[in-house]
Amino acid sequence: MAKQTKDRLLTAAKELFLSQGYTGTTVDAICEKAELTKGSFYYFFKTKEDLGLGVLDAALQRSGQLLADGAYAKMRDPVEKALAFLKHMEKCSPELWSGGCLLGSFATELADTNPRMQKAIAGMFQLVADDFAEKLKPLAEELPGKQSPAELADSLLGLLEGTIILAKAHRQPERVPRAIRSFRLGLAAHMATLAA
Repeated sequence: MAKQTKDRLLTAAKELFLSQGYTGTTVDAICEKAELTKGSFYYFFKTKEDLGLGVLDAALQRSGQLLADGAYAKMRDPVEKALAFLKHMEKCSPELWSGGCLLGSFATELADTNPRMQKAIAGMFQLVADDFAEKLKPLAEELPGKQSPAELADSLLGLLEGTIILAKAHRQPERVPRAIRSFRLGLAAHMATLAA
């Protein structure tokens, strides 16, 4: 029962944070959307900031699990596995980012005004970048000039965040999988040229 209540708060808060922003969302609005009392809210979270961090953490865990559960994980060839990871990300992108990226939204809105949130957001972005770098390492090793896995991961993360913003601005969520596909196909074509 307690987990259900907490999950309702996290879900309601995430929806409101994505649609109205962090500062535009009140504790009252979260409780109303979750159909819970303020007492329930304060049972689980001391402050709205604590809830925001909880929502970010839950979203990061969920997206990490979804991206980790692809068939690519069982592949043996490291280069094929890395390309298959990108294909899996493309497939998962509507579920993950059709409403926007909470981490990116919070970074834009709170980085200059909330040091605690900024530090947490930077740390979470680094976790994502490190995960991408590990998965893309075989591709980075094949590229001329030996682009580092971290540089390749930053390129993917920058492309992803920028495209999520464009997709939201234009109300065209299909832009996100299309951008990931272009990134993947571009890398594959480049590697095929090198192999020839």
